[in-house]
Amino acid sequence: MAQKSKTRKRRKDETLAAALDIGASKVSCFIARINEEDGHGPMAEIVGVGCYGAPGHMRGTAAVEAVETAVRGAVEAAERMAGEHVSGVIVAVPGKHVRGRRIGVDLEIAGGVVAQEDVNDSLAEGMKIATPPDCEPLHAIAAGFKLDGEDGLGDPIGLAGSMLSTQMFAVGARKSYLDNLADLIERCDLKVDEFAAAPYAAAEAVLLEDEKELGVVMIDIGAASADFAVYDNGALAECGGAPVGAGHITRDIAQIFGASLAHAERVKTLYGSALMGPGDEHRFVDFPQLGVPGETARASRADLCEVILPRLEEIFEMVADQLPNDGMRRSGLRRVVLTGGGSLLVGAREVAERTLMMKTRLGRPAAIAGSPEAASAPGFAVCAGLIQHYANLGAERETGLGLLNQSPHAGKRSSVLGGVESWLRAKF
Repeated sequence: MAQKSKTRKRRKDETLAAALDIGASKVSCFIARINEEDGHGPMAEIVGVGCYGAPGHMRGTAAVEAVETAVRGAVEAAERMAGEHVSGVIVAVPGKHVRGRRIGVDLEIAGGVVAQEDVNDSLAEGMKIATPPDCEPLHAIAAGFKLDGEDGLGDPIGLAGSMLSTQMFAVGARKSYLDNLADLIERCDLKVDEFAAAPYAAAEAVLLEDEKELGVVMIDIGAASADFAVYDNGALAECGGAPVGAGHITRDIAQIFGASLAHAERVKTLYGSALMGPGDEHRFVDFPQLGVPGETARASRADLCEVILPRLEEIFEMVADQLPNDGMRRSGLRRVVLTGGGSLLVGAREVAERTLMMKTRLGRPAAIAGSPEAASAPGFAVCAGLIQHYANLGAERETGLGLLNQSPHAGKRSSVLGGVESWLRAKF
């Protein structure tokens, strides 16, 4: 007989947060308790983790049902592990659907001393200005402050002055995409508490503070896209995504060697490499031929490498094309951090260093209390970052400046199935 999970009574100083990352190959869900009582600020404890495969090659009604099943499966698995039920989730928005813009906002200080409300007002006003008409704001991130023209300030709160100038980076996403994503979540009997940019979340999980200060590019290689986030002088300077990922490598292998997608993925995981090793031309891999039972084709691991390498180089080249082209800013970027499931491909770090001409390391999510070892893999960086960022916001969750607390989609329930299908076609 199946054992029923016990539900733990939540303390008054705890908040329950659920993060959801819908990828082309899998759906991941983290459930965490945020303890508000700790003397060092809010702390997160992972109490539930769920993961469910989502075949991204499907189309139409089958794709809608597959993704809905995957979302339900991931959330239910996390709920069973946590012994909790969640009704709302923080949902990641892929980098290829987000838009960022750097702007400056000037605000007169009525009282002569900068207060938290002044900073909040300047960020809120900046989000309105920076967000295109067809987009909804997701984040407003302060990159620096000037007070009466004097720069180099850290936290301006409490300083005397008459004019506060805020340099900020605002992130938004197309409203129609968010509507379709919200509809999909609501088909799973959940509601969207907040949306957050996936590359921003992944960066929060894997980047060091010194890397952010010195300048770094984070690249999250997923199945359908490669998201990126650029940090400079400690603040987010750019984010987005290239519409090509590790799943395209799988498709290349399947098409060239005549195998099924499932077998191509298995071969890529077990034998795939972007670096050709000694004797690889004499090490062979068998490919059962698609639609021809009993027939097998044989190729060397060197042949496999020749298929993987060009696509991996293309991924990094497409990301490089979207990096800031400002000479001063570009010259300050000297480091790359790779994360996401595709970063585990043998040779990915070396190819990134050669293509981008920057020092590269593999980034894994920073350990969170209660998190199982498997959830510390690069493929879970987005979910881990959503939880960490939610905890770090603390009291700012009420202001809606980091993650929009009052999402326009919260509680919205509509039956726009056509919109969901359009979203799925675009994503997968």
